[in-house]
This record gives sequence, structure tokens and C-alpha cells, in this order.
Amino acid sequence: MQPAYRNVLAFSGYMFLVSIAVAFPHGHYVLVVADPRSSSRETIDLIGKADGSLVAFGRTSWMAVAYSRTDGFATRLMNAGAILVLNHSLAVGCQQKDAP
Repeated sequence: MQPAYRNVLAFSGYMFLVSIAVAFPHGHYVLVVADPRSSSRETIDLIGKADGSLVAFGRTSWMAVAYSRTDGFATRLMNAGAILVLNHSLAVGCQQKDAP
């Protein structure tokens, strides 16, 4: 393998790890991604099953910021049916509604 390719692969691997670290949910607030066919009620129920509370919906009924005081919230959300649980700071762009 050429040295230039090694550098590109090393950089790509590093960026992948940084992306995971930034997106990894930590703290009491998380961004919940449910099934895109979910209604608002179904997303709220999913959060409730994980012993959490809805903080805010955004553009869609299947993405929401949720809160729980107890540890292991992300794991409980995944067990309750969430497709993905991310760091809530990623919600800034995802949750913003279009201006009228």
C-alpha cells in the first residue's frame, strides 16, 4: 500500500472515531430517532416506556429531544424501539422548523 493511501485511511479512521464520539449520547438529554412511520403519540409512548420525558419535537413526529434523570436512558430507548439515540447537541439542525 502506498504511503499516501495509508495517510488517507488513517485520517478517515480518525474522523470516523471523532464522529462517533461526538454523536454518542451522554448526559440526561438525547436526540431520539424513532421509526419514520411513527406518529407523535408513538414517539411519546416510546420515550415514556424508557422512563423519559419529551422535551421538544421538531420538523417530524419521529425525531425528538428527550430527558431522563436516570442513567442508561439511551439503552432503554433502544430497547423500547428507537432506531437511533444520539447526543442532543446534534438536534440543533434536525429539530429546527422551517420559517413560515
